[in-house]
Amino acid sequence: MNNLKNEVIKEHKQNLKNNIDKIQTNKGLNHLMGFYGKTYKKNPKENFIKFLKLKNEKELNQDLNKINEVANSKDFSGEFIITIEWKPSRMWRSNPKSYTNYGFEGSSIGGCGYDKGSTATAQALNSYLPILKLLYEKKNKDLPYFRKKSPDGKRLDKRNGYNRAVLGYGSGYGILPYFEGGVGVDSHRRIFENLGLVMQTITNTNNTDVYLIKRAKNG
Repeated sequence: MNNLKNEVIKEHKQNLKNNIDKIQTNKGLNHLMGFYGKTYKKNPKENFIKFLKLKNEKELNQDLNKINEVANSKDFSGEFIITIEWKPSRMWRSNPKSYTNYGFEGSSIGGCGYDKGSTATAQALNSYLPILKLLYEKKNKDLPYFRKKSPDGKRLDKRNGYNRAVLGYGSGYGILPYFEGGVGVDSHRRIFENLGLVMQTITNTNNTDVYLIKRAKNG
């Protein structure tokens, strides 16, 4: 996972530099301090820089630890089952909740105006490190070449970490990929196709959806 680690280190280093550049004027300093809810009686710039450096170091270590945790997880066994139960809601008509064959139980998902089913499947998929490991490994392998993966030859948008070019729509923002909620289950299905897996619908009723993720026959 060295490519991912190097990219994460570069990203945090650049973020810190950008923030320090922003506070070189009093206006920029006051704005960013206000954003983070910070006030200092003495030496505001010096103390705020210390805060930014500690914050940056903490977040960098969190990302590096996440990479190590995923990298050291077991390999995908070849079968992952997601069960979605839809229960009536007075306010939201019906709320989904996800379960997996590895003991995960998601939260009840309410609201409207977005795809709740894929929000439930995203919770389940992001809970299982061997699935995330497949995303990380493909991103790590393709990082040296991701600029060539633009389907229309245009410059790729780095805000999503080039995840869409490597893995497909719905694979998260930033360097470390993940499954986004609200993007539609078919988006998750296409991500799995890019990983050499298939996501089959086993059950589809008003109350229950069951999905099986497994290796493709030629995968």
